[in-house]
Amino acid sequence: MPGKRPQPPQPDRIRSIQGSFSWIDHRFFPQGFDRGLTRMEKLLYLVLVAVSNRDGVSFYSDERLGEFLDIRHTLELTGSRDELMARNLIAFKDGVYQVLDLPSGH
Repeated sequence: MPGKRPQPPQPDRIRSIQGSFSWIDHRFFPQGFDRGLTRMEKLLYLVLVAVSNRDGVSFYSDERLGEFLDIRHTLELTGSRDELMARNLIAFKDGVYQVLDLPSGH
C-alpha cells in the first residue's frame, strides 16, 4: 500500500534515547551531500556525527579515529578530513573536530 508507514521488524526492541544522542541531518543523502565522497570520507563523517556532542564537537584524537576506522596511514585520515573541510561539512582546529550544519541551497 502506498503511503503506509513501514513497521519495525522487532517492535519490542525500538531504540530509546538514554544519555546523549547523535543524529545525521536527513538531507545528507537525499540532497546529495555524500555524492563524490569516497567510502573513507563518508565513514569519517558518520563516525564524527556519532561521537560528537550536541554542538557537533568531537575531541577524539586522530589516533583514536584511526583505530575506529582501521586506518593504517595517517594520510588517509588527513586526506578524508581535508575533503570534508573543503566541502564545508566539518571544521578542524587544534585537534578538535566540528560537524557543521549542512550548507543551505545545496
